[in-house]
Amino acid sequence: MRKIFQKLFALIMTLSMCAMSSFAYQIKADAQTRRLPRGTKLNLVMAEPLSTSSMQVGDMFSARLTNDLKVDGRTILPSGSLVRGTVEDYKGTGRLSRSALLYLTFDHVVTGQGKQLPVSAAVCSNFEILEDGAISGGGNYWDELKRNTKKSGKIISRTTQWGIKSGDELFPGGRFLVTPIAAIGGTIGGGVYLVGDSIIDLFRKGNDVIIDQGIVFDAILIEPLDVPIS
Repeated sequence: MRKIFQKLFALIMTLSMCAMSSFAYQIKADAQTRRLPRGTKLNLVMAEPLSTSSMQVGDMFSARLTNDLKVDGRTILPSGSLVRGTVEDYKGTGRLSRSALLYLTFDHVVTGQGKQLPVSAAVCSNFEILEDGAISGGGNYWDELKRNTKKSGKIISRTTQWGIKSGDELFPGGRFLVTPIAAIGGTIGGGVYLVGDSIIDLFRKGNDVIIDQGIVFDAILIEPLDVPIS
């Protein structure tokens, strides 16, 4: 009798497992998704600020979609949907006007139904982005040198224009006397500025990467994203 009950119990458990498997399969079969293809842009607004001057690797950040994402005319990720990510790595500022670098990883997006879906995306606009995907604070010693050269040229140009104007006001033909003197003075002044500021830039630190709360930027999907719609 005991063996009969054991066999009956085993049969009931087997049937129950089969029924549960069938039910689970039915739920899975009923689930519908829509795919956001690779290359889809997510226009995002930053929910909190980030700065390389105060962050740590592993710090989390969040942003929200600024518009509805639709497939075949149907909204599958509404405006306001939350996208979360992590500070993967960063490099602080350094001498030679070397700016900071920031590496962000997007982790998941929260659907309208509250489901968290893994997402693979990268920042693609509104920042200075390097080939390896780093967000740069902008600038280095070479950039500073080019800026100094441009400013030096403006000093020379302005003093030369001043010489022309002042010479004409002084007496007819006075520009031919005053302009060369002004140009020489501007060249000396511009040269001093170029050399002096370029030396300072050797020891000056670069810019931090600062992403303010509320700043709008684009991220691009690296892999397709399948979003459940039922």
